[in-house]
Amino acid sequence: MADRSFLEQFRLTPEGQAFLRTLRFAEGTERNGPDSYRVMYGGGLAPNTTRHPDVVVNGRSSAAGAYQFLTPTWRQQQQKLNLESFGPLEQDIAALDLARQKTLSLGGLSYLKERGLTPEFVNALAGTWASLPTSEGKSAYGQPVKSFADLQRVFDKPNPQPTSGTPTQQTQTKKQPFNFKEAMNDILQKFAVKSLGDQSSDFSPETQKYLALATDGDSDVSADYEDKALQAMFLQDDFTDNTFGLLKDVLDLKRKESQYNLERDTTPAPATQGPAGELMSIVDLGKRLQEKGFRIGEHPAFGNVGQHAPKSHHYAGHALDITDWGEGDWKTRTRELGEALRSAVPGAEVFHPGYDPVGGHHEHVHFAVPGGKVRMTDQLRKLLG
Repeated sequence: MADRSFLEQFRLTPEGQAFLRTLRFAEGTERNGPDSYRVMYGGGLAPNTTRHPDVVVNGRSSAAGAYQFLTPTWRQQQQKLNLESFGPLEQDIAALDLARQKTLSLGGLSYLKERGLTPEFVNALAGTWASLPTSEGKSAYGQPVKSFADLQRVFDKPNPQPTSGTPTQQTQTKKQPFNFKEAMNDILQKFAVKSLGDQSSDFSPETQKYLALATDGDSDVSADYEDKALQAMFLQDDFTDNTFGLLKDVLDLKRKESQYNLERDTTPAPATQGPAGELMSIVDLGKRLQEKGFRIGEHPAFGNVGQHAPKSHHYAGHALDITDWGEGDWKTRTRELGEALRSAVPGAEVFHPGYDPVGGHHEHVHFAVPGGKVRMTDQLRKLLG
């Protein structure tokens, strides 16, 4: 069985949240609130997230949820990871596990921490999510895809910047505590409309007892009630319309409250980063590297652009060739610069001695970023001095 605890922990990291957000953007399921996790093929919404809807829409696809799981895929992940429902947490974990499986050759999910989102990582997932582009920029299934530039923009959203003046310390507004009673009222209203009509206040004694526990803020949910709710889920087709269906909704709500508060407490505030997160043009980066003694070429701002592969970033002015042919062990210095740039600018295309998957970069560093904009990180700022 996959390490579920690792997946749950990774889900709460900045990289995990950014990756899941990017997947939802690519699949076109991003909605306000939890509705992202109810989206079915074609854009309609499933009635709930208790289980995969398992409906083939228009005879075409059973894809559902934030990451558009087909029924067979979901059943496989559900059994493998022991997923209790089709809720947000379960869908996130299942998606992360699929991504981990497909990128093991790159290092798995740890790759995102080390290098961020790259075309190489996305290409490895293109066979799983049709909306992601292959290395050729196309869908593995002949469907429309999002461009890598758009995916990277969503993955690496910048911190809000000041509208004028010099860079200032960035602050982050902390999430408000989860309003359990307000969310509870929503559940009660839906339950009343569906099941109780005008007798919406006449809950059974058993239900009233549980609601008293829940609304008092008791975090120790009774195992007895949970067992009954789960039994109802598996034994009754219409469990969502009866009392135990309500109990299951409340149980899910309590879990959601715990998840929300955990994320709220562990979301890192971006301390004093100064210009970190700002965008620098690749030309300015080249000038800064020139100041440090490196030679910059293969860019219109730094001389002629020679012959490269078709659609090369060099032709668009989005790439630099960086050389250091000075005295001493210049090749080692070049390799170290390439490694530093790969680490400092996640998502950039960086080839250099020691890492040259396409060939032809054994004496210089090739550095490219879609759009010609480099996101400033603390590492890059330190590298540039």
